[in-house]
Amino acid sequence: MTVNSIEEKVLNRGFYFICIGGFFIMLSLATHLPAYPHMLEKFSLNAGYAVWMQLGLAVGLTGFQPLLGWVGDSFGIKLVLLLGGIFMFLGSLLVAFAGAFWILVFGLFLKGVSGACVAPSGVAYAGKYMIGSRRGKAMGTFAASITIGALFGPVLSGAIVDAFNWQMSFIFTALLGAIALALYLGVPYVKIEQRTKIDTAGVIFVIVLLLGLLTVPTFINTYGFSSGMWLPSLGVFIIALILLIVVEKRQKEPLIEIGHITNRTFWVPTLIAVLIFLGYSGVMYLLTFFVQSVQGKSATTVGILQMAIFGGTSLAAYISGRVLKNFSTRTIIGSAILVFAIGIIMLSFVHLETSFTYLFIAMSCIGIGSGISTPAVKALIVSQAPEGRINVVSFTNSVIENIAQRLGASFALVAFTFFSASGNNVKAMSNTSWFIMVFIVLVFLFLLFIPRRIDGIHVSNEKDNTLSSVAANKTS
Repeated sequence: MTVNSIEEKVLNRGFYFICIGGFFIMLSLATHLPAYPHMLEKFSLNAGYAVWMQLGLAVGLTGFQPLLGWVGDSFGIKLVLLLGGIFMFLGSLLVAFAGAFWILVFGLFLKGVSGACVAPSGVAYAGKYMIGSRRGKAMGTFAASITIGALFGPVLSGAIVDAFNWQMSFIFTALLGAIALALYLGVPYVKIEQRTKIDTAGVIFVIVLLLGLLTVPTFINTYGFSSGMWLPSLGVFIIALILLIVVEKRQKEPLIEIGHITNRTFWVPTLIAVLIFLGYSGVMYLLTFFVQSVQGKSATTVGILQMAIFGGTSLAAYISGRVLKNFSTRTIIGSAILVFAIGIIMLSFVHLETSFTYLFIAMSCIGIGSGISTPAVKALIVSQAPEGRINVVSFTNSVIENIAQRLGASFALVAFTFFSASGNNVKAMSNTSWFIMVFIVLVFLFLLFIPRRIDGIHVSNEKDNTLSSVAANKTS
């Protein structure tokens, strides 16, 4: 075998280490919810304080992704992955042995940063070192691996909390963080040709911007919409956004790749993903309230239905990535939107006696639709990104999607509460589902702006190994 073929195997093995480690990190991120009531009970706090715990996690998960993208482009994705394993280990132990509530929130923040390190890593790695059908398969495989982690997290955590205590569930995630760290040591280091300067102003404005945006729903949930307590946060977000755009346009090496964000291969698929995630995340919260509060069924039933949506997402993403090269981009994403819409429409017809089977099929359709679109969306986003800025582009897209999921959850809760005000909780579910259909219609409109072919995916077979062979010469 040639040196290149041997090194190519090293790159491929490194990718699978990223996928397995990503599974453990996402599994760890999905384990905290069943423990929340017990954690608050320890500190004699009411349920309202859970929003601060969720805020700590969300700030860590979203606020540092652009910075981590710069680290990946300047020092290699391996360093970012190692930080992900370290932060999950340390954050989990801080939560498990927290002597004060603020320490617990800081531990959740570190767990969020760990997720920020890992969630976009497989996309950036595949976009940089793989091409053709291999890139499509890699995108689907990575999406499937991290979704499966989210699928089993709540179930495992609930079992550990019931069998032992909530602290043990975080000791468990500390162990998973250590395993992920060991796996990431096997990811090859690829030499960086040129390191860019850190955009300090960009880092500051991004963090301030996200803090402003993420605290809007927190203050609404805590003090109510009519209180106006959320308006300062909204003002901070708007001012920081304007200043960020002004500053980044003047930077030679910006933290946010403004030039690429305006390219339709970035903003169109990102906007499609945002609209889908608004509904995807919102539906899961709607389901929780409808099944438990309206139908009077158990939390276990909700867990199984959520497994349907995560399982559908994982399987569909894996298959979609493998066939992506054989179909046009519009065909793949259009099919995804259609299946997703079927699931939402099914939910709009639910009633008090709606069967578990009906809900299971609806949630599966929503998961499958989201999963089909993921590899195509991710491949489009990195398709025309500058080679030295692929990590920044991938991490920027990821932070936007994470914000969309949080806002989708908040939107669903507000909409459900609004429609429930009339006293008909059953109608609240169906009305909110029809409202989500507005997002789906918008997605169909933006489908017209999607290019039929994706650079780096729809290429001739003889070019499939070119990029990875070049990268192989740089590995050490």
